[in-house]
Amino acid sequence: MPGKNCVLILGRSLYVTSLASCLALNKALQVIYIDPQCINLLQQIEAFVPHAILFDLTDPPSNLEISVLRKQPDLLLIGVDPSSDEVLVIRGQRNNVVTTDELNQLITNPEEDQSQPGLNV
Repeated sequence: MPGKNCVLILGRSLYVTSLASCLALNKALQVIYIDPQCINLLQQIEAFVPHAILFDLTDPPSNLEISVLRKQPDLLLIGVDPSSDEVLVIRGQRNNVVTTDELNQLITNPEEDQSQPGLNV
């Protein structure tokens, strides 16, 4: 549906489904449940082109690969921990790193403006 951000929900735990139900109240989001252990998970992710994927950190999908972030660098992978109020957010961010000095800068100053030559996002 145009104008809606797609959020894929991977998991059926009470915690994840409760969060998904709350997200579904936002009319700007399209919430879709997918079995995290399905064989063609990567193909389904590519088909839906989600804005975010929400999953339970205690039972992460075994076949969610970094290749997804290479194809969709703006994709948010959001792992939730039911035993705490913490979430792990992983986002693919591409940077052009030409020298080891630039790599050092990227590692030691990740919040610094990355618009410098050689560090373009």
